Amino acid sequence: MIKFFRKIRYNLMANGKTGKYFKYAIGEIILVVIGILIALQINNWNETRKEKLKENVTILNLHTEFSENLNDLEIVMIKLEATTDALEHVFKMFHKDSIYTSSRQADSIMNKILASPTWKPSEFVLNDLKNSGGLSKLSSDKLKKLLFQWNRFFNELQDTMNLVESTSTELIRYIKNNGSLRNIDAFGQKFKSTASQLNINNALLLSDYKFENYINDKLFVLNSTKIELEEAKILIQKILQETAID
Repeated sequence: MIKFFRKIRYNLMANGKTGKYFKYAIGEIILVVIGILIALQINNWNETRKEKLKENVTILNLHTEFSENLNDLEIVMIKLEATTDALEHVFKMFHKDSIYTSSRQADSIMNKILASPTWKPSEFVLNDLKNSGGLSKLSSDKLKKLLFQWNRFFNELQDTMNLVESTSTELIRYIKNNGSLRNIDAFGQKFKSTASQLNINNALLLSDYKFENYINDKLFVLNSTKIELEEAKILIQKILQETAID
């Protein structure tokens, strides 16, 4: 093609048609520029298409990650509700004459209050998106806003989960020092053991104001956690709605 145009220019110059030569040369330049612009447009279109496909994959991965997080959250909320109910039950058992409370009854219900239901959602996809700078490139401003909200919420959530584990650890430590943890564990499904042969009655703890304070502390933290997890559930549902691809 280049040789063809070159031959035409040569013939024009050879025949002394300088004016036509320059007009032809300008036309040729315009055609080359148009060809370059078309090539650039096609390249930009291809790049845009690739970026869109890449974004769709990212959004799909986000949807999958938050779907799994929501499933885990709902399981934790059920466990949290059970532990909270057990703590409230223990609260009603406190009285000065706790000696009349059955030791087996006390051990059975105390076994249910030792659980420490914590939720640690995955952030692998979101962290990868943030580290690569892809978060700011998402086309949906609403999704970006929700993910920024989630990032702030996630940091606060870690403090709450640490507090849940801390209150549970303190409660267990108190029982170790003042009662029989083995008697309580004997009612669990994971610890296959009989009760202690020592004469230890955990029902006596139900007349101890210190033990009552530990129960109160854990119950307060878990009730606060339930509220926070409900907020997390709402936020995740909004993210799932924005990442749903038809």
